[in-house]
Amino acid sequence: MKTRLLTAAVGIPIALAVLISSAYIPWVMYGALFVLCIIGIYEALKASGADNAKIIYLPCFIYGTVVMFSPFFDLSAVVLTASLVFLFVMFGILLKKHDTLRIETLCTAMILTMFVAFPFMVTELIFGSIADKAHETPSYSGGVILVTYCILVAWVADGGAYFIGRAFGRHKLAPVISPKKTIEGSVGGFVTSIIISLAAAYIYADVLGYMPEQLNYINLAIISSVCIIMSMFGDIAFSAIKRQYGIKDFGNLLPGHGGVLDRFDSVLFVCPTFYLLNFVLPIVK
Repeated sequence: MKTRLLTAAVGIPIALAVLISSAYIPWVMYGALFVLCIIGIYEALKASGADNAKIIYLPCFIYGTVVMFSPFFDLSAVVLTASLVFLFVMFGILLKKHDTLRIETLCTAMILTMFVAFPFMVTELIFGSIADKAHETPSYSGGVILVTYCILVAWVADGGAYFIGRAFGRHKLAPVISPKKTIEGSVGGFVTSIIISLAAAYIYADVLGYMPEQLNYINLAIISSVCIIMSMFGDIAFSAIKRQYGIKDFGNLLPGHGGVLDRFDSVLFVCPTFYLLNFVLPIVK
């Protein structure tokens, strides 16, 4: 617990510095997301046993890089082209190394690479999604708020589930996949996250008056509720991956928390959910 809190004490100021500076220097956010993506791909490949076929690391890293830069070009064309080339290259490697490389390892590496790269790319889209109508440019300060909100929803749900589960947890949520998770903790995490996230949005938009447009709190509550459920789903999904490969954590970059994927697993499910639902249920009136 002490190590976990110490890492948080160091990591939170760094995260805040990245978020705040990104409002003025957008490439700080883009750079941070890119680094997290590449580290996440590395952790996923290593967990899946790709160390036995290190030849697949480079195409996976290149594909992740292209996907992360695709929002600056024709998104659909770049991603489609990159995905097709990635597919051909990986199966070309299979033909070359068919005697030592198993198809299961290859396909797992491809899926996990996409599984990590696309949510981080969608986070970039969220960051650049708010328009500054006066200057006809992206409002990166607004983008920072949206990214922060997605992280807040995921991490408060995770923290609430952890502490409430430790205090009141009696009934296991997924005893085989993640024995420490409880139904009571999940409910507590959901309630804690929805209250804190909506309260934070209200304080930012209405109390402090930093948002000129009026928020649609009904839509925001619906989107936040779905995002919280998806954050828990993401947490359990990545726990299932770790259980499959017999590892406790994806890495040790963050002492007490594990690796990038251990800390951002729920965020990787929240950001795409938020981005998609905001088209159907816009949070700004």
